Amino acid sequence: MPPRLRLPLLVLALAVAPSVWALDVSTKLRFESKYVSYGTKYAEETWAPMIDLSQGDYYAGIWGYIPTHPRKAFEGEWDFFAGRTLKLNPLVSFDFGATVYHYPRTAVDDTTLEGFVWVNLAGPLSPKLKLYYDFTVQNWIGELLVSHTVSLSQSTALVLTGQAGFRRPDHHDAWNYGTVQADVVYSINEKTTLAVGLRSTNNTDHDAVGHAVENWFGLTLARSW
Repeated sequence: MPPRLRLPLLVLALAVAPSVWALDVSTKLRFESKYVSYGTKYAEETWAPMIDLSQGDYYAGIWGYIPTHPRKAFEGEWDFFAGRTLKLNPLVSFDFGATVYHYPRTAVDDTTLEGFVWVNLAGPLSPKLKLYYDFTVQNWIGELLVSHTVSLSQSTALVLTGQAGFRRPDHHDAWNYGTVQADVVYSINEKTTLAVGLRSTNNTDHDAVGHAVENWFGLTLARSW
C-alpha cells in the first residue's frame, strides 16, 4: 500500500471498526459546473463522488473532486474524514473530527491533516458555527452556515443555504468570503433524491486566488442504503 494512503485508511478504519455491522450508508454523485470551496474556485466542471458511513453519533466518509479538465494547479482532491457528534441538549450539539486531504500529482503538500469543531444549534435557520485548522499548511477557516427548507409539494422542496466565513493562512493576509445556494430537491422514492441548483460566491482575497464573483450550477443524485 502506498505510504500516503495509510493514514487516511487508518482514520477511516478506526472510526467504523467498532460498529461495522450496523452502519448506515449513503452515497452521492455530484456535478458542479465550477468547483468552489470556502469561497475559492479551484476548477471548472467537476464530478464529486461521495460515500458517508454512520453509526449512532459516529461518522466517516470519503469525498472526491475530479475535474473534467484538470490543470497543473489542481488535478483533483480526495477527502477522508471521521468525526463524532456530541449532544449537549435538544438545542445544542457539537461535532469533533479530522479530515485528511490528498491531492494527486501535487508536488508540494500532497497530503494534509485538518481538525474541525462545529457548534450546531436547533431552531430557525439551523445555524452551524464551524472552525477548521489545517496542521500541515497552517490555515484557519471559520464559517457560519444557515439553511432553510421550503416544501413545494409532497415530493419536492426548495433548500436555501448561506455561508459566510474567513480564511487565515499563517503566512498570508486573511480574507473573507460569502456563498449562497438554492437547490430544488425532488424525492424519486424513499431512498433516492435528485437536486438541481444555483450557487454564487464572492471573496475579499486580492492576492492569492483573486477577487471575483463566481456563479455556477450543480446537480446531485443521492441515495441511502
